Amino acid sequence: MRQAKTLLAAVALLPLLFSTRLAQADDAPIAAGAGAEGAFPSTEAPAPARDWAILHAGIRPRLATFGGVGTFALAQGRVHHFYGVTSFATVRQDAGIFVGATELALGQANAEKFYGVAQLGLSKNLAGSFAGVTQLSLAHNDAESFGGVLQLAPYDRAGDFYGLAQVGGYDRTERDFVGALQLGLAHDEADRFRGLVQVSLAHAASRDFGGALQLAPYAHTNDFAGLVQLGVLSRDDEEFAGGLQLGVINKVGRGSLFSDGRDGTFAGVAQIGWVNWNDGKFAGALQVGTVNLATKGFTGLAQIGLASATESEMWAPVQVGALFAVAEEFHGIAQIGTVTVADHARGGQLGVVNVSSDDHHGLQLGLVDYSGDIRGAQIGLVNVADKVRGVQIGLFNNATSLRGLQIGVVNHAEDGSLVPWSTIINMGFGSDGGEAPLAASND
Repeated sequence: MRQAKTLLAAVALLPLLFSTRLAQADDAPIAAGAGAEGAFPSTEAPAPARDWAILHAGIRPRLATFGGVGTFALAQGRVHHFYGVTSFATVRQDAGIFVGATELALGQANAEKFYGVAQLGLSKNLAGSFAGVTQLSLAHNDAESFGGVLQLAPYDRAGDFYGLAQVGGYDRTERDFVGALQLGLAHDEADRFRGLVQVSLAHAASRDFGGALQLAPYAHTNDFAGLVQLGVLSRDDEEFAGGLQLGVINKVGRGSLFSDGRDGTFAGVAQIGWVNWNDGKFAGALQVGTVNLATKGFTGLAQIGLASATESEMWAPVQVGALFAVAEEFHGIAQIGTVTVADHARGGQLGVVNVSSDDHHGLQLGLVDYSGDIRGAQIGLVNVADKVRGVQIGLFNNATSLRGLQIGVVNHAEDGSLVPWSTIINMGFGSDGGEAPLAASND
């Protein structure tokens, strides 16, 4: 009879036994009486993480220090200090300090400090400080400080990057990039780039670029120092120093046609593109394009295009604008274009229409020539000047003050000439203020 009662009691307890949750390694112990109604909750800390060696496996293991071959977690693995070959978790692997070969997770791999070969998290790799070979993910790599060979994922981020290459769809280095290659299919970004090449299929950007090549449809820096910047739009907000700026549109400076904030400086070999626009001073060899503009002066060999202009001084052998060539002050051999314009010119103007609004020292050769004060020669169909100190040769020559010769069909000079109107030849002896007339001078 007693055996029958014992059996019945055991059967009655079975449902309670199977309804109880299995205890796990990191569960907090339950204080006595905690389940009773009105009892105080437990204030005991979770069970402390354990040290382990050689091999460890669990569902959600939590270890203090591991040294050995490896750890395996069926869900999430946590280890404060790992020294071994590999740690693997199917969902997430967390490490305070990881020293080993590989931290691997089918989900996310995290390490405050990683020293090893590879961090491989299929969805994400996260490291405070990474020193190794590679961070590799199918989605996202993130390191506050990366020192290694390769960061490869669709999205790569680093606070500071020191390595060989950052390669992905979207690459971002918030401070210093020091390496060979930053390649982002959609976007490259580095605050300070020191390397060989920054390349993207869409947008490459750096506040301070120092390298060999920046290549992207939209290549953008604040300051560029390198060999070549190549893009559909190549833009530097403040300064370009280096070799070539090549693009459909090349722009240096923050200003626009409608603003006064022109502060860019170009110091390099050449700007070559459809539009070359320098909102500041250009110092180099060439601007070659359909439209060339240097707002605060040009010093170099030549501006060559359909339209070439500077709003300040130009010091160059030639300025060529098939439609027009414009400079506030021109110092060189010649301005060449359909229309050439300067306030002050020292050299030649060769065009259909040549204009020196204030003064010109040199030659004007075209169909129509005008100068406020010409000291040299005007040769064209129509030559007009307020003051002539030299020669005018054309069908019609007009001067307010003449000191020199007029040779043409119709010649007119209001002051200094023997007669106001003449044909074939006219001679004038006009004075320059305090100067003596030509006939009375010792010259």
